[in-house]
Amino acid sequence: MLKQRTSFSLTTVGALLTLFAGLITTGIIAQSWWAIEQDRKLTIDSEFQHGLVAVRLLEEHASQTLRDAERNLDTVVNAILNEGKKQPINDNLIRQVLTKAQPFNRVLKALQFVNPEGQAWVSSIDYPAYQTDADDRVYIPYLLQHRGERKVILGRPFQRFYDAEFVVPVARNVYQEDGRYLGIISTDISVAYFSNVYQRVAQDSKAMVSLFTDAGVIIVRFPFSLDQVGQDFSQSSTMLTLRQSATEGMFEENHFLGDKEVRPSLYTFRKFKDYPVISVFARETDTILSPWRKRSENRILFSSVIILLVILLSLFLWRQFRRLHQSEQSLVASEAHLKSSESKFTHLFENSPLPLALLSFHEQKILAINNYLLQQWGYTREQVLHKSLDELQIWVNRDDAKNHNKLLQESGVVKQLEVVLQDSQAHQSICQISSKYFLSNTEQLLIFSPLDISRLREVESEIRSLNTQLEEKVIARTRSLAEANRELEQALSAMKVMQEEMFRSEKMAALGYLVAGISHELNTPIGNSLMVASTIHDHAHTLVEEINAGQVRKTRLLQLIDDTKKGADILLRNLQRAAQLILSFKQVAADQSSDQRRVFDLKDTLEEILLTLEPAYKRLAFQLNVDLQAGISMESYPGALAQILNNVIINALGHGFEGRESGQMQLIGRNLNDTHIELIFMDDGRGIPQHHINQVFDPFFTTKLGQGGSGLGLHIVYNLVTEVLGGSVVLDSEIGSGTRLRFVIPKSAPNKHLNAP
Repeated sequence: MLKQRTSFSLTTVGALLTLFAGLITTGIIAQSWWAIEQDRKLTIDSEFQHGLVAVRLLEEHASQTLRDAERNLDTVVNAILNEGKKQPINDNLIRQVLTKAQPFNRVLKALQFVNPEGQAWVSSIDYPAYQTDADDRVYIPYLLQHRGERKVILGRPFQRFYDAEFVVPVARNVYQEDGRYLGIISTDISVAYFSNVYQRVAQDSKAMVSLFTDAGVIIVRFPFSLDQVGQDFSQSSTMLTLRQSATEGMFEENHFLGDKEVRPSLYTFRKFKDYPVISVFARETDTILSPWRKRSENRILFSSVIILLVILLSLFLWRQFRRLHQSEQSLVASEAHLKSSESKFTHLFENSPLPLALLSFHEQKILAINNYLLQQWGYTREQVLHKSLDELQIWVNRDDAKNHNKLLQESGVVKQLEVVLQDSQAHQSICQISSKYFLSNTEQLLIFSPLDISRLREVESEIRSLNTQLEEKVIARTRSLAEANRELEQALSAMKVMQEEMFRSEKMAALGYLVAGISHELNTPIGNSLMVASTIHDHAHTLVEEINAGQVRKTRLLQLIDDTKKGADILLRNLQRAAQLILSFKQVAADQSSDQRRVFDLKDTLEEILLTLEPAYKRLAFQLNVDLQAGISMESYPGALAQILNNVIINALGHGFEGRESGQMQLIGRNLNDTHIELIFMDDGRGIPQHHINQVFDPFFTTKLGQGGSGLGLHIVYNLVTEVLGGSVVLDSEIGSGTRLRFVIPKSAPNKHLNAP
């Protein structure tokens, strides 16, 4: 029975919830439709009000301009009538008045007078009064036929022939004071004046604005189109309807005022009060209703979300109602689970590996205590329950108890407070107390955990003792290491001194080798010069003897002179060769024995260096081919360059060509970029084994240990290139294919001392 009643209740609630959701959904849809329609109406009304403001503003501007034109015409007419009091009014008098009057400004550009016979005179800002053809002014025949018309009329806009400007004529009939008809006077209003204002309004509102006459002739329109000025649309159905409309209003049209594209737009119009002119302000319907459509989409989306929420709420209520009848069984199950949790917590509390007690907050009476703490204090459970800590006298120092209570009052928690406590036998121990206040229902409780750390403190004391001993050992070891470091520093200093000495020795040995080569090279030119000088001396002695004996013959004298000339040529060439060798030797020796930094030409300097090195290979069957780029200026250390070339050439001769009777060497020097040059030295010698390539620049590395090799040649080259010249060196070699050294050196060397090894 209960089950049937419950089923009936669920069915009734489901029906009621469905009815509720349906009614709410219907109401939301109806309200949204009504709001959207009202919003559309308000949007159209707002556009109409905005358009009225615009057309009224345009009316005010145009009416003021037309009134100014009318006043100017009245001024000219009054001037003609005043002159007529002095003399008879005729065409000449009127033409003189037009010439003198010229009430021109930036709007009114010209005056025109037409006599009753149809002859016209024009006076403009640029020209005095002159006779003109009046055929392009269609309003003239009308006024001549209707001489009783006393109102100001507007003519059709046209383009003046003398300045090509579009103007709108404003005209009226002129009469003498006695009523005699004098003719027509008119002035031209610049269309550009209207255009500036209408353009600003059109651009600011992103709209189409226009000014046209009641007859249906366009005066100005924006967006501007030249072929639309003066266009006649008087026979259009919209214009016919507009003539019968009220002073101002709004209508919708697909295309109007010359629009070629079919774009539905809302047109707001206003008829001028004092003049036969209408102003129009129009915007595309899509542009106007775009915000409304966006708002409508948002309203529909919002209504859809509300309807969805109503449906979801109904489903939620239905589900909640279905679950409600199960709440009693769930509550029973929850109570059983709570009891199980309490049992687990009690078991956890009792068997915790930490000492725990549950105290009342204010009296600090023990409400519960676990076995660990009972064993630590030596009490039974009955001895401690409902007794305070003071009653059990566990505090050795009362200040510790006060500090513990103060921390609880301030923050409600105590973390690892170190105190001294005593057990039931008055045995003292060092403990870390951690306590935390909490509220159970309305009862204020305290978890109290005094962890015994006495053994931990004993271990710490032992560790400190061991640390002290360890520090003493470390100090002793540090002293020993310091002594060893001093000995190593002394050995390193001695090694550096020895290395520098060997560097200087190697440098002086290279210089000595250079001296020996130059000396040998000088033997030939100096010996030849000595032999030629001796021959010339003998010839001179023979000539003197023949002169003294009176036996000088012309042929003999000419022969001696010719021999002497040839000997002088030989002597000059040999002495020049010797001088060149000595000069190159002096420059190279000076550079090599000093660390002077100077500006020099790379090609000239390298050629001088190579000239001094020729003796090293010239006597052998080895050749050095040179390809040096001219015009490279450097500010560097030429002595270092000489030492580098000396070492690499000697290394090639001593190692690369070992066991060979001939070989080719090549030196290439050229610009690498604006700041660096590239030197390449290569030979076709034996090459270097791959396992030696990474060691060739190491100090004292040589394959001729004990055979005269010091192992410093290429090490000195590497140091000079990288440390002194600030460059880099790359070595490539293969067995049987020779060796290639590539040097990249800056044109301006860093300011470093040349003697640095």
